[in-house]
Order: sequence, then C-alpha cells, then structure tokens
Amino acid sequence: MFGDWYKRLDLGTEHPMHAKKIRLAVIGYGRFGRVHALRARAHPLFEVTCVVDPLPQAMRAAQSDGFQTTDSLDRLPQDIDAACVVTPPPTHANVANALMRKGISVLVEKPFATSEFDITSLLETARATGCHLFTAHIERFNPALALSPWKDIPEDIEFERCSRSISNVESLVLDLMVHDLDLVSHLLGADSAQAFEVIEVRHSQREVMALLAIGPVKFRVRARNGDDASSASIRWSERGEVKRLLLSGQSSTDGTDALTRQYTAFHHALQGQHTILASAMDGAMAARRAIAIAKKV
Repeated sequence: MFGDWYKRLDLGTEHPMHAKKIRLAVIGYGRFGRVHALRARAHPLFEVTCVVDPLPQAMRAAQSDGFQTTDSLDRLPQDIDAACVVTPPPTHANVANALMRKGISVLVEKPFATSEFDITSLLETARATGCHLFTAHIERFNPALALSPWKDIPEDIEFERCSRSISNVESLVLDLMVHDLDLVSHLLGADSAQAFEVIEVRHSQREVMALLAIGPVKFRVRARNGDDASSASIRWSERGEVKRLLLSGQSSTDGTDALTRQYTAFHHALQGQHTILASAMDGAMAARRAIAIAKKV
C-alpha cells in the first residue's frame, strides 16, 4: 500500500555515545569500495577490521591506506560482526551468501543481484541463516530528501539520472536506473504488494527511458551515460506547476554525507532499530524491476 513516507522519515544520523562498535569487513577495494572503507573507518560506530580483495593491486592500495587485508573470505578474522559487499554486481550473491553462511550480516551494494536466481538465493540464505541482509540504496540518505518533496502523490513524475562513465545499455538499467527504481517506491511508500508494470521502454546506446506504473501511479525513469557531468533529479507537476528537485551535489546541514548516514542506519538496523535503510526485500524488488526493464532493451 502507499504510505506516508514523510511521516516515517528517519535518516539515521544520530547515534548513542556508548554504542557498541561494529567490527566490519569491506569486500572489494575498487573505486567505490575504497570510499566505503574510508567512510566506515571514520565512522564512530564502526571498526574496519579487514578489507578483502583477490586482486594484488587492490590489496596493495588498501594496505597503503592503512587497512589489514586478505585475498579470501576463508581467511577473514573470526570476530567480524558485519560486512559490506562492494564487488562487481554479478558476484554480489556468491559473496553475500558465503558471508551469511559464516554468520556475518551483510550490507550489499546495489543492485541487490543481477538475476532472479541470485535474488532468490540471497533471500533464502538470509532466511536459513538468520543473518541480517540489507541493500545499499544510498539515495534514501540524500540530503536533498531530508524532507519529502511532496505530501500528496503528484502528477507527471520523472526521474532522470546521468553518468559520465560509458557503459552498456543493460548496465544503464541495472546499475544506474536501479537507484530510482528503489527511490520511487520509497518516496511513494509503496510496497511489493503493489502491482508493477513496464508500459514502455525506449533506448539508444546512451540512454534508456522507461514508462512504468506502480499500482495506479505512472511515472518515467531515464538513465543516460557519457555526459560531461553526473547528475540526478526528480521533476513533477503539482497543481499545474512544474517542479524540479536536484538530487546531485546537495550538502547536508549537519556536515554528514549520504554514505556516512547510510552507515549510521546500518548500525541502527543491526541493533534492531527502525531506519530507512533498504531491506533485502526492498533491494530484491528494485533489482527485479530493473531486470524486467532490461529484458525489453
């Protein structure tokens, strides 16, 4: 059902003075894996115990940044509480499943997975092991969304996201558009019980546009690559007036960035507290919708 998202807002920015530190492993030390590790190390609620990456150059980079490293999950320290998976998307399921089978709770980067088989395996492993499993849909913590952009569902909603990097059309959907496939459900307060429909998909080598519906609400999502600068925005109509909210390049009033806020929420969620961190089911829903769109390009 559609809910009042703005009444449930909890960015997860506050933390108790004497909260237990989470001993964290960061899996994958590419460009964004490094950002994760550095943010988590600077966070007062986390201790980055280990970085895992099989590539020698990645291990050297992590060691240069002062992290303990290993090239295999089999050699993880015994006292890890949680892990963040920042490996290539097709490997998310294998890595996260292996961690959960070790009793380690996981925050897996978006997309949650890239196939229905992998989505199902992740959900089944989480149920079987009892481990916490969350999805790193970071836009939920965007400072531009500290307040809801609307109270009532508006008309003519369009999400647009552009990237400087060059990627194939499938990656445009699974790795870029998936941000907004989660965000629209989050902003509308819609859950998986709402019917989802792919009405139309248009694409070129650089852009994918999808006309979609969640229940009675229709909206457009655009993803484009090869731009001069990365950007993201939401546009909608409200009482005949066109409004636009820029999501990229926004600063928070408390000095924290979205990734730091997401880690605070991860800590809270591991303690059983309410947060807006994307659940495994949220991540699965966004990934399934991305896969449905990708099948039409």
